[in-house]
Amino acid sequence: MCSLRSAARCIAGVLITIHALLLMDSARRDFVTVDEYGHVPAGLSHWLTGTFHQYQVNPPLPRMLAALLVLCASPQTDFAKDVQAPGSRAEWPSGAVFLELNRDRYFNLIRIARLSTIAWSVLGAWLVFSWSRELFGSVGGLLSLSVWCFGPNVLGHGHLVTPDVPATVSGFAATYAFWRFLWNGSKRGAVVCGVLLGIALLTKFTCLLLIGIWPAMWFATRWSVSSKPAQPQAPEGWVACWVVIVLTSLFVVNLGYGFQRTCRPLASLAFVSRSLGGPPPAGIQVYELGVTGNRFRDSWLGSIRIPLPADYLEGIDVQKREFESALPSYLRGEIRLSGWWYYYLNALCFKVPIGVWLLIVIALIATGASLSTGAEVLDIASVWLPPILILAAVSAQTGFTSHLRYVLPICPFVAVGIGILGYIIQNGHVIASLMVVASLLWAIVSSLAIHPHYISYFNEAAGGPENGSYYLADSNIDWGQDLTYLQQWLREHPEARPLGLAYFNSIDAHVLGISYTLPPQGPNGLFPGDESFRRSLGPQPGYYAVSVNLTRGYTVLPIADGLGGFRRVPPDAYTYFLHFKPIAKAGYSIFIYHVTLEEANRVRSELGLPLLAEDSKLDFVGP
Repeated sequence: MCSLRSAARCIAGVLITIHALLLMDSARRDFVTVDEYGHVPAGLSHWLTGTFHQYQVNPPLPRMLAALLVLCASPQTDFAKDVQAPGSRAEWPSGAVFLELNRDRYFNLIRIARLSTIAWSVLGAWLVFSWSRELFGSVGGLLSLSVWCFGPNVLGHGHLVTPDVPATVSGFAATYAFWRFLWNGSKRGAVVCGVLLGIALLTKFTCLLLIGIWPAMWFATRWSVSSKPAQPQAPEGWVACWVVIVLTSLFVVNLGYGFQRTCRPLASLAFVSRSLGGPPPAGIQVYELGVTGNRFRDSWLGSIRIPLPADYLEGIDVQKREFESALPSYLRGEIRLSGWWYYYLNALCFKVPIGVWLLIVIALIATGASLSTGAEVLDIASVWLPPILILAAVSAQTGFTSHLRYVLPICPFVAVGIGILGYIIQNGHVIASLMVVASLLWAIVSSLAIHPHYISYFNEAAGGPENGSYYLADSNIDWGQDLTYLQQWLREHPEARPLGLAYFNSIDAHVLGISYTLPPQGPNGLFPGDESFRRSLGPQPGYYAVSVNLTRGYTVLPIADGLGGFRRVPPDAYTYFLHFKPIAKAGYSIFIYHVTLEEANRVRSELGLPLLAEDSKLDFVGP
């Protein structure tokens, strides 16, 4: 037994090392993504100004840890012109200033910041292995660890400066500690749970769901049929432990904000969402910059002092406004100003390897069989309740649905749940063991086959990443990460000049020395104009590189125009590129086209545009 445990630890060390190396290679290659552009300067502002108004839509801990590494490199910063109005998103203008001040080493500074998230993911790998091994033995632990280490969604976001993986890992760590606390019931364990819960609450507001998940796990102890039952305490003992957990977590959250503006009366805060601010003033649908409200101001609730930093409550408020703003959502080729309750279920079907789905099905069957033989209800509930409740809670937010990463916190729990299949292997069930091993290998090979482009991963049932943009958009496939691959392709193909580029990001491609202008916009009924104007519309002959989000009509960001500015384009501005076959791809999110005159005229005829003559020449780019 000791030799098996020792061997398992060695294998686990190898798997975790491979995981870290895969993440580091992706961090080195992937360009700065949409949210990283704002997270890094926001984290620096927290350290250098002592304020937390930048990037309020999530708590500051992950970006502060990432920025701490960047501070060691002595970056140039300037936060003198920060806008601190309620509801402002100061991180975006700060991102532009930070880029300009550090243009020569901007990408390297982001790479340094990414090391923090890689450390979070490595910690998550160790925790997954530890909990699964404790439940299902060494083989089960290695199965769970493999699912985490080679999961494309973990690898895709485990090297980015965003709060998704830190929240996933910290929430999982806190729940692991709470599970252990439920078995021993010590007040020392309650303090540990409170500290870890506070840390989780400092990573992302999604972790507030733990406040509902943990009581559900506690109720599961009441029906546990374990041969080693939890040590139930008297009701007053449990009450004391819950008080310790809550007070400790509140202390940690306030500590994370330096106890700034804490315990303010609810009526004294300025809100910008309908949920907390009440209906906006007459004449506007959504709170605008400088306009605030407070639905509690004339209520007895307004006198209540909330034991949280005002920045924490204001961050929840700003995030609520985001969900109330009817942002575009994309699913299966459809764009609408609201989400779908089944969006995340659909996204999981496309973005999780088929091998993992097979493992989940087999694990659920094995779990059901183990419950019928008297397994610990607490253990099963601790593993499967959190992902079910997280998925249900996030799916209920249908204001907009665009990012699978919002349900990333279910990943470590599902990985641990798969660990029960270790018993099948240990008990020598040959056919079942072969099914488990084959499914795991399929999942690993499917993921590694697209290294390092994990953000764009789609399974075989979805047609792979080449077809992924039909199903999902935004951070699920095209988050601006592939600009470095376009830069490399252009170096190898100097004939691809001049270049028309429509790139989905908040960063101008000039930062990598790419010279370009916007491709001409297509008609799509938006530009009636005269004959001369219609001739200037796309398609036109030439070389073009277009983000797949834009080819699908998903245009939620202003895009760089190649002239030093940014402009918003109509949703259908570049959908006409779907009529052409790309000659190459930069990663899986930027398609490269060489449109000949013959091809341009073929599509122009289909779109009802006047044909181009042999000697025609486009004098400008973009109507």
